[in-house]
Amino acid sequence: MLTQQAKREVLLRQIEELTPGGLTEVAQFIEFLQFRAQQPARKPVSKRNHPAFGVWADHPEAGDPVSFGMKLRQRLETRRDA
Repeated sequence: MLTQQAKREVLLRQIEELTPGGLTEVAQFIEFLQFRAQQPARKPVSKRNHPAFGVWADHPEAGDPVSFGMKLRQRLETRRDA
């Protein structure tokens, strides 16, 4: 396993061999990593706590989800917007 210093030396040698385009890509990737590290860790949202959970619960036509989905799809496919 390489030490931190050894890793730096290897990276610096590899960077020296890059083309200008490669250097740009490395610089952009480093910026991405720094930005990502600054973002707070997000807690996973459970499906039940999602704002859209149960949005169709009070609609009687949603009692049979399969037929409801088929009707919605049929309406979408046959509508005329023009």
